[in-house]
Amino acid sequence: MNDPETTTTSRIYRPKDACALLSISRPTLWRWQRAGIIPPARRLGPNTVGWTEQELLDFVASRPRA
Repeated sequence: MNDPETTTTSRIYRPKDACALLSISRPTLWRWQRAGIIPPARRLGPNTVGWTEQELLDFVASRPRA
């Protein structure tokens, strides 16, 4: 059986998908990145960036809950 904590994933979230996962707008995504609130995006190509699923899930888990 796969334990969710030991399973690695390699899905890449592009900005649109990252915004949907985090429930934020694109300007907020870029503002948070500049401010160091979220991990920096990885360069995937000359005009392409993204975040690994694990980076975003770790970020969500680290945020205070309402």
